[in-house]
Amino acid sequence: MYLLFIKRRYMKKTILLIPLLAMFFTSCTTDWYYAGAFLNKFEMQKASATEQIYVVLPKSVIHTNSSLNDIAGFMFMSEREQDSIIASKTAILNRLDDSIFLSQFNEAFLYVLSRTKMPVVVVDDESRLPVADDQHFTVNIVQVEAEEYMQPSQSRFATRGGTIYAYDYQLRHFSMNVWLRLDARDTADALFFKNREIEESFHGTVTSLQNGKATMKTHFDRIGVGDAYQTAYAFGAQCATLYVEKILSEYVCRAKGTNKTYFYYSPSCNCIEEIVPYDEGIKTSFEKM
Repeated sequence: MYLLFIKRRYMKKTILLIPLLAMFFTSCTTDWYYAGAFLNKFEMQKASATEQIYVVLPKSVIHTNSSLNDIAGFMFMSEREQDSIIASKTAILNRLDDSIFLSQFNEAFLYVLSRTKMPVVVVDDESRLPVADDQHFTVNIVQVEAEEYMQPSQSRFATRGGTIYAYDYQLRHFSMNVWLRLDARDTADALFFKNREIEESFHGTVTSLQNGKATMKTHFDRIGVGDAYQTAYAFGAQCATLYVEKILSEYVCRAKGTNKTYFYYSPSCNCIEEIVPYDEGIKTSFEKM
């Protein structure tokens, strides 16, 4: 009787679950159809492919060394003292060529948008951006920031006898931060934020323990200006991909009046790679300010 009761209860839960899953997949399948048809009409150059993307690209970069915030009395130091501290805390920003940095980001951003086969119009003056509507998707990259900072870190280990040793060091971080205004689902001219960060890593090996002192062989995987340029290119591709995903959600919402699906877009195949519930997928997208 006990086993029979378990089996019946399990069957009851399964029967209740099947309609819910069917409703979810039916909704997702319909959304996927609309989003896929949107991409396909540009791929096939159909007469109905009339939408365009208007883009305002960034023209300048703000340099921020956040490590200076931790220097007590920095603002009251002489210019010579400030320059000395800045030099000791900076290894990327002082070597960064803004034109190369931005060209890497912009090139990747436009390339990914072009993969959709949608016409992309670059607008120099943001005041000339058209009003976002059914035929115009707009994105204005308002501000770009290159940020560098040093993070104090410590590696600790203990011997079998209970003696604890610690090794202090600092790891450099570099982040590219962007603020964008774009047309998106349930927003009008809203400000969004996204960043991409890289950091150094540390590896240490204890080689000897003598007279209460530890000798450690250390290795740092350092980052430099070349890594910053690579980050800019990867980040440009990432931001454009996220924007295409917003376009797909916006289009389905316009076509159906609602959309409960988030579409993960793949530039390599110009296709929808995966679908998830909208509330889940949007967490990986731009952050609304």
